[in-house]
Amino acid sequence: MKRSVNGKQKFKRVADNDVDQAAVQKRHRTGDVEFKTLKLFRELAKAVSPPPLLTVSQWADRYRRLSAESAAEPGQWNTDRAPYQREIMDSVNDPLVEDIVIMSSAQVGKTELLLNIIGYYIDYDPAPMLVVQPTLKPMAEDFSKDRLAPMIRDSPALAGKVSDAKAKTSGNTILHKIFPGGHVTITGANSPSGLASRPVRIVLMDEVDRYPLTAGTEGNPVKLAEKRATTFWNKKKIKVSTPTVKNASPIEDEFQSGTMEEWCVPCPCCGRYQPYEWTRMVLADVTMECKYCGEHISETDWKQGDGKWIAAHPERRRKRSFHLNELASPWSHWPEIIQEWREANRAKKEDGNINKLKVFINTVLGETWEDRGKGADDDSLLSRREQYGAEIPEGVLILTASVDVQDDRFEIEVVGWGRGYESWGIWYEKLYGDLDREETWDELEIWLEIGRA
Repeated sequence: MKRSVNGKQKFKRVADNDVDQAAVQKRHRTGDVEFKTLKLFRELAKAVSPPPLLTVSQWADRYRRLSAESAAEPGQWNTDRAPYQREIMDSVNDPLVEDIVIMSSAQVGKTELLLNIIGYYIDYDPAPMLVVQPTLKPMAEDFSKDRLAPMIRDSPALAGKVSDAKAKTSGNTILHKIFPGGHVTITGANSPSGLASRPVRIVLMDEVDRYPLTAGTEGNPVKLAEKRATTFWNKKKIKVSTPTVKNASPIEDEFQSGTMEEWCVPCPCCGRYQPYEWTRMVLADVTMECKYCGEHISETDWKQGDGKWIAAHPERRRKRSFHLNELASPWSHWPEIIQEWREANRAKKEDGNINKLKVFINTVLGETWEDRGKGADDDSLLSRREQYGAEIPEGVLILTASVDVQDDRFEIEVVGWGRGYESWGIWYEKLYGDLDREETWDELEIWLEIGRA
């Protein structure tokens, strides 16, 4: 009897084990099905989900590659290399902003900004685009072949979306490139047919100060290009240029009608933000003086600070306008800029040639050139009036500056003169330096030419 009981118990244990194993196998099969189902849904969700939200600068940092033939530093794009570019690019993503204006010097990467915007819309937010260069030949063609084509070729995110213009079946040409969801057309401001060809959502206008006054008989090329975007509620109009002559510079007019933002950096000593200004450059020791605490600070120390854009008119939010000069550029250094100014100033003094100085003002400082040597009639003098930063008595009609040359300094006195030779002391300043060095006299000349009061 006992053996019989034990046998039944043994049989029961074996049966229980079989049941347990079957249950485990069932759970494994169920788990496999659940895992495969979850994996399937995960892949489906990944396939149909929208791409991550990216700004233009974020897109460029991920996908843009700089080409060897068009960049001093080829390879992956890095916005932190020139951080002032980030806010300019990302203003494209602000739905409240319709116009973006960049008035700048050379060597600050403004053409690369345009290319990043084009690449973003080709890859991430497809849209019809129009790029306007000053002339159809050679500038529009050169931009396409030398700048746009290498970017598309070397950025994998773009290469698969824009076919080579040489391929017969691509439908693309040098001046017109098609991609899924949009196209980019490159034309010249002197080509009426190119400006009036088709509706576009994004208009990019490069070097607008070099545009002709009229595109054939059709009118202002800027206005013609802007009309291409009229029907789009989310249009963007981007204008870029180095300025030319005061009161005849379209980019200066555009800048002054926008937010008028300057790239400002904190003083390493007092921490107060201020723009890079040539009038505060101290040539003798290659520093820039802080406008608040007066300390002379080196280029390296200024450029280590975290800069930000400060707007004179933040209320004009729909039209953001930015000004940059070469003093802020990571690709230019102050000793080279100072040497360029000396050569331009020497040409003016020795030969009376102002062309180099004009180029310096336009392409290094990013400012308009003002010709001060023509005529002295009442109208021309009135048109050259400027806002003066110091407090001047109401009776002052003219200001003069006299310089007392000492062994180690210049002592400058600015005097205001009124009717009947009445005079007021307006400003007094000492400029210290080695008077045997040309740099010290250059600094005095800058003070007298532009003023540092």
